Amino acid sequence: MKPLVSIILVSYNTAEHSLRALNSVQEQTQVAYEIIVVDNHSTDHSVELIRNSFPSIQLIESNENLGFAGGVCLGVAQAQGTYLLLLNPDTLVLDGAIDQLLHFAEQYPHHGIWGGVTLNNDLSLNTQHAWSKPDFSSLLFSALGLSKLFSSSCLFNHANYGCWQRDTVKEVDILSGCFFLITRKVWDQLGGLDPTFFMYAEEADLCLRAKAQGYQPIVTPTARIIHHGGVSHSRFSGKQIKLLTGKVELINRHMSAWKQPIYKSLLWLYVFNKYLLHRLFKPKSEQTQEWQTVYQARSNWLKGYS
Repeated sequence: MKPLVSIILVSYNTAEHSLRALNSVQEQTQVAYEIIVVDNHSTDHSVELIRNSFPSIQLIESNENLGFAGGVCLGVAQAQGTYLLLLNPDTLVLDGAIDQLLHFAEQYPHHGIWGGVTLNNDLSLNTQHAWSKPDFSSLLFSALGLSKLFSSSCLFNHANYGCWQRDTVKEVDILSGCFFLITRKVWDQLGGLDPTFFMYAEEADLCLRAKAQGYQPIVTPTARIIHHGGVSHSRFSGKQIKLLTGKVELINRHMSAWKQPIYKSLLWLYVFNKYLLHRLFKPKSEQTQEWQTVYQARSNWLKGYS
């Protein structure tokens, strides 16, 4: 029987998390599905553990680390489902979340891209699953620390929809790739994720391209997962540099030419302020050293990926 949804999971040195994620999918999902795991050349025995624990799933071994977008594209090439679900290995599916998300998609078929709500380990709300398109004010408020200080404000934290309680259906600009449902038809029409984005902002690029074609990403509060976040990164600075590189690449592709230097300057200001504050108040801390590494790498991440 053809699966309704192909679940694509990209692993990179996340063996234990991947096993828990896959187990939660099997326990919590009733619709017809297939699982395709793409391993990005892990060195932690992920391949052996996944193959031994889940012999029925399709496991693709990459001979190099293709990044998230590249790994997903490799998996999608083998997918048979009408829908594609991108699922991070550091997630846990709760209360039939995949079934709930597919039901939601059938209720709102013209949107083309659907997402749910993410939670922390203690089941508190994690707001890092939907964002607005970057603009001057959101980047400025982030650089000045106002978005964090007033995290529940839709004025100062509109980048993360600060005053939205995640208890209603909401149209958003960008959905996180950790729990990201799209039809195969829309995926093919848009060309899928762009592998140029090695990691981070690839789903933002896809969402913005989708919106330009009339597909509006939308979130349901009824589909909820736990998302740990960042488990494939051993160092904070490495993750931050990739995040910033992705954001710059997004600016390069989706912002007007005259806005690009302004927006990149605000990203620079964000990093500089983080580094300065840590150096002033925690000069010998490991976090200060990490922010110093990020700041010193600015000439690289300010170019973007391409």
